[in-house]
Amino acid sequence: MNNELIASKLKRLDADATIQNYFAQANARYILLNTEENKENYPPYTINDDQLNLLALQYLHLGCNYAENEALSNASVPLEKGASLLEVIHGAKTNRKTVSDYYGLVASLAYYVAFEYSKAFILIKKFEANTIIASMLGLFLQRNFIQLNDLLSSMLMDSKYRDDKVAENSEEEGNQKIYEITIAKSLNGFIQFYTSGNQQALENSRFLLRNLKKIAELEEDAGIWWIIRLLLLISNGFNEAAIWNVLAKYFNIENIQVKNYLRSLVYLQPRGHYELFITQRAALDQVINSECGCVVSIPTSSGKTRIAEIAILHSIQSNPDGKILYVAPFRSLAFEIENSLEKVFQSSGIVVSHLYGGSLFSKLDELSIMEAQVIIATPEKAKALFRANNDIINNVTLTILDEGHLLGEDKRLVMNEIFYEELRFHMKQNKGRFLLLSAVLPNAEDLAQWLTDNNEAIFKNGWRPSDERLGILEWRNNNVSLNWESQDHERSSFNPYFITSEEVSRYKYRGEERIRYFPSDKNEAVATTAYKLRTFGPLLIFVGLKDSVFVMAEAYLKAMDDGGNDYQWKNKSLWRIFQLACAETYGPDNKWLQYAKMGILCHNAALHSDVRLPLERIMREEKPLVIISTSTLGQGVNLGVSTVIFSTLYQAGSPVRARDFWNIAGRAGRAFVDHEGKILVAIDTNNKSQKSRLNLFNSVRKNYFNKEKIDYAESGILSLISTLKTYADNIGVDFSLLIELITENNISAIGEEADAIDEILDWVDDTLLSLLLIHNPEGDISISWVEDFFSKSLAYIQISSKKNISHKEFLDFIEARTIGIVAKVSNNRNKWRSIVGSGIPLNSDLIIEDNMDQLISNVDEYLLTEGTFENLLELLESIETTIEDLPVLNERGQYLKYPNVAQIRRLWLGGDDAYKIFHIEKGAEIVTDVYSFSLPWILNGIARKFKSRDLDIQATVLEELSLFVEVGLPSIIKVKIYQAGIRSRSAANELGDFCVGFSGDEPVSTIKRTLIANIDSYSLFVSETTEEWLEMLRKTSMQDRLKIDRVSSFEFGDTHEKTQTLIAQIIDGKKYLISPDFEFVHEGWGNVDFMPALNKSGVVFKYDENDNLWYMESLNPYIEIIDND
Repeated sequence: MNNELIASKLKRLDADATIQNYFAQANARYILLNTEENKENYPPYTINDDQLNLLALQYLHLGCNYAENEALSNASVPLEKGASLLEVIHGAKTNRKTVSDYYGLVASLAYYVAFEYSKAFILIKKFEANTIIASMLGLFLQRNFIQLNDLLSSMLMDSKYRDDKVAENSEEEGNQKIYEITIAKSLNGFIQFYTSGNQQALENSRFLLRNLKKIAELEEDAGIWWIIRLLLLISNGFNEAAIWNVLAKYFNIENIQVKNYLRSLVYLQPRGHYELFITQRAALDQVINSECGCVVSIPTSSGKTRIAEIAILHSIQSNPDGKILYVAPFRSLAFEIENSLEKVFQSSGIVVSHLYGGSLFSKLDELSIMEAQVIIATPEKAKALFRANNDIINNVTLTILDEGHLLGEDKRLVMNEIFYEELRFHMKQNKGRFLLLSAVLPNAEDLAQWLTDNNEAIFKNGWRPSDERLGILEWRNNNVSLNWESQDHERSSFNPYFITSEEVSRYKYRGEERIRYFPSDKNEAVATTAYKLRTFGPLLIFVGLKDSVFVMAEAYLKAMDDGGNDYQWKNKSLWRIFQLACAETYGPDNKWLQYAKMGILCHNAALHSDVRLPLERIMREEKPLVIISTSTLGQGVNLGVSTVIFSTLYQAGSPVRARDFWNIAGRAGRAFVDHEGKILVAIDTNNKSQKSRLNLFNSVRKNYFNKEKIDYAESGILSLISTLKTYADNIGVDFSLLIELITENNISAIGEEADAIDEILDWVDDTLLSLLLIHNPEGDISISWVEDFFSKSLAYIQISSKKNISHKEFLDFIEARTIGIVAKVSNNRNKWRSIVGSGIPLNSDLIIEDNMDQLISNVDEYLLTEGTFENLLELLESIETTIEDLPVLNERGQYLKYPNVAQIRRLWLGGDDAYKIFHIEKGAEIVTDVYSFSLPWILNGIARKFKSRDLDIQATVLEELSLFVEVGLPSIIKVKIYQAGIRSRSAANELGDFCVGFSGDEPVSTIKRTLIANIDSYSLFVSETTEEWLEMLRKTSMQDRLKIDRVSSFEFGDTHEKTQTLIAQIIDGKKYLISPDFEFVHEGWGNVDFMPALNKSGVVFKYDENDNLWYMESLNPYIEIIDND
C-alpha cells in the first residue's frame, strides 16, 4: 500500500465522527475503570470492545504500512492511536478478558514502534506473560536485560531448540519452537546493538525476523505474524532513534570521549538509555547545527537535560579548551544537574565543577573552576565568579540557561535578567552560543531574538512521554466528585461520590447535639481524595500558603485508614541522612520528620538547605505517598509524581499565574512510570447556585486548562522602567525631566518615593557599571555603545507590548542611568573595578567604600590576636557593626537591633545544632537571610576589594570568614569536611577538632577520600551521631561505581580466530565461555576463576594479538576492575 492510499484511509477514519466518538468514549471510560467506579454510575456508553479491537488493529495496520514504507514519522500517529485504543480497552484490571494479555503485548510493541518507549514500558507490566515469547518480549520492553539475558542464554543452550530436536516435534509444535528460538536470537542481537552499537548484530537480527515473518505468512498464523511484524519494525526504528545511530550524525563515535559517553548512557542504572525521545532527536539538529544558539521549549520529562548533555559534548569536541556555563536558577536544581552530569561525563574525562556556597566565589571554588570544563552555578554564583576572574568568562563558549522562562518584576529575576545581558556581551565576544531550556515558553521567539539574534533559532514541541488528564475536584454537599475533561461531548466523564463524608463522632454544642464528619472541609476532601488516588503512584498537593503545608499534612494523616504506620523507604542511607539532618536542624521532635515517617513529605520556602537537599533527593529517588508543597517545588526539581492536586488556585492571596500552574502541573506523569499524569483542581461549590458553579468550572477551564493562556516570559527591566514612567506621569513629572534627574543622579527630587526608586534602580546599577567599564577601560567616557547594545536587549525587543514607552525613551532611560551612575561613583576606573569586582549592589558597595579604612583596621586588629574562636567572633561582630547600614543586609529590617543576635552569632559560627538557634526569636530568619546568604556575599566582596589594594593577607582572612559564616563553622578544615559530604555542622565540627592531620590546604576531594579511608579509626573516638554521618558518607560514595577483582589474563588456543570477545556465564548450573552472539560456546572455565566477572553487565574478555592473551575489560563505566596483585 503506497503512502497516498494510507493517508487517504486514515483521513476517512479520522473524519468519521462516530469512530472518533468511540475513541473519546473509550478514553473517558478508562479513568472510571481505573478508579474502580461503580458501573451503575457510568454514563450510557455506546461502545463495543470487540468492535474497538478491530478499529485499533486497523489503525495499527495503516501505521505499520507507513513504517514498512520507511515513513516512520508518519507512522507514529496511527500506531499510537491504535495502541492507545487497545490500552484503554484492556489496560484496566476491571475490564480484562481472555485475549487481553495478547492485545496488551501488541499494544506495547506498537507503542515502541511509534517511539513511545515509556508507554510501552509501563503498559507491558500490566499484563501476564503466559508464553515463552511473551516472557522474552515483556523483559525486553521492560528493559530488564539481566533477566532477559538469563532466559536467552538458557534457551540458546537448550538442546530442545537444536534443529534435529525441533524436527522431532509435530508441525505446530515445531513451528512454535522455531518462533521462540528465532525471536530469542533476534533479541540477543538487539541487546548487542544496544550496548555496543554493533550494526552487524542488528542486521543479523533483522535477517532472522524477515525470514520468520515469511514463515508466519505461509502458516497463516496471524497472532505471531503481528508480533514479528512489530518486532521487525522496532529494529528498523533503531536507525532513527538508537543513540549510537543518532549521535553518529554529529560525532565520530569511535572517539573515546564520545564512546565513553555513549556507554555511560547504555549502562546507566536502573535501566539504560538506548534511544532518544522524539523531541530530543528533533531538537538536536537545531541545537547542534545552529551557529547562533537555540531556545528549546519542550514539556517537563521530555528530556531537556539529555539535550543539554549532548550540546555540552559537542561543544567540548569542537573546542576542547572552552568552558561551558550551565546556569540553574536554584541551588537545589544546580546540585541535581551537577550530580546528573557528573555521572554520565565522568568516564569521558569531562570534569564537572563542584561549586560551594550561594552567591560568593570562594577559594574553595577556584581549583574546581580551573579544572572544570562544565561550570554549574546559580546566576548569583556565576556573576560572582566572573566578576572575580575575567579569564573564566573569556573561555566560555556555551552558556545553558535552565528554566529560562524565569523572568519578571521580582528583584531576583530583574537582577538575573541584567546579568544575562552582560553574559550576552561576553558570548558575542567569545563567539559562543546560548542554549535556553524551558518547559513553558509561549513566546520563545522573543528570547531567541534576544540571545541568538535570530527569532527562528527555536525548537518548540508539545510532545511528552506521558499523557495528561485534567479534571476538577468538586467539594459539594459533603461529597467529592471528580469531573474529568473529555473529548466525548455527549457524555460526562466523572466519578460521582468519589469521596463521601462519614460520621466520625457526635458532640454537644451549647446543649445541642451535633455530628462531626470526615472529610468536613475542602482541605480534608483534597487529602482524602489524594489518599484514595495513591494507588496510581505518588501525588503532589499544591497549597497556597507556607503555613498550609502542615495543615494539609495533618488532614492527609487523618485520611489514612490505619492512622498511619511508619513508611518503608527503600534507600535506607538516604532516609537516615534526612533523619539526622532534620533532628539537627529542627530538633528530635519536629513536624517535617513526623510526617515523613508516614510517607508524607512536606516542603516550603522555610526549609533549611541542610534538610531541603536530602528531602528533595528522596522526592526524586523514592516513592512517597504524597508531597505537600507551596510553589517552591514548581521549578526545576525533578519530582516523581503521578498526580498533582491544586488545593487552591491562589498563592499568598494572589491568583496563581497560568505559567506557574503549568510549571507545577507539568510534574505529573513520569517517564517510564506513568502512562498519564493526572491534574486536578479542587473547588468548593457549597452554597453556590448552579449558575455560579458552572461559571467556576468554566473559569478554571478557560484560565488554566487552556495552554494558550500561559503567560509570556516578559522583561522585568522593561516592566520596571514602564512602571516608573507611569509613576512620574501620575505625579506630574515629565519624562524628559525624569531623564534629566536620573542623569544628574538627583533621584531625591522626584518626591517621597525617591528612596524606593533608587533602591529598585540599584538592582541593575552594578551591571550597568560593569558594561560601562568594559566599553571604557580607560580614557574619555563614551556612552555611544548603549544604543547598539541595549537595542538588542530583551526589554527593547518587547517594547511593543508596553504602550506607555517607546524604543527611544527606553534607550534614553538606560543612557541617563549610566551617566547618573558615573555621577554617583565618580570617574575613577580603579573605583569602578573595585565596585564591579565585588559583585555587590552599587548603593551597598558605596557605603563599603566609605568604610574601607575601618574595615581594614578591623581585620588588622584580628591579625594581631591569636586567632581563637573568641577573636573570630569579635572580628565578625566588628565588621557587622561597621556595615550595619548596608541596604542589602537590611531588606527585612535592622537585624543587629534584634534581641539575642550575639547569642545567634555565637551558636551559628560555633557549629552548634541549628535547632538551638531556630528556637531563639528571629534565629531562623537571621541565619537564613543574613548569615547563610547576604553577609557571606558582602564579606567576599570586601575581600576582593582588599585584593585590589594588594592587601592579600587581609583578603584571605575575609574570604575564609565568608565561608565560616555561610556554612556556620569556625575553621576552613571544618568547612571542607562539611563540603566533603558530612552535611552536619555538629559532626563536621567534631571531626574538625579530631582530624588534626589536615592542614586546610587540601582540596575537598582529598579530604573526602581521607575521611572514607579512615572511618574505622575515627569511629573509635567520635560520637555515635558523627559515626553515623561517616558511615553515610561511605555508603553514598560507593553507590555509583562497583569495584570487582581482576581475573588473570589467560591463553585460549585458536579461539581468537572464531571470536575476539568472550563472556563468562553459568547457564543451568554449567560454566561456559561464550561469544556475544553464541556462535562460539565452550563449556568449562579450566583453572581460571571467572566468578568476579559473572553477571556483570559489560565485563568481557578481549583478545590481545600482541601477546596472544585474553584480558579482562569493563565496557561498563560504572564497574571498575581492581588489580589484586
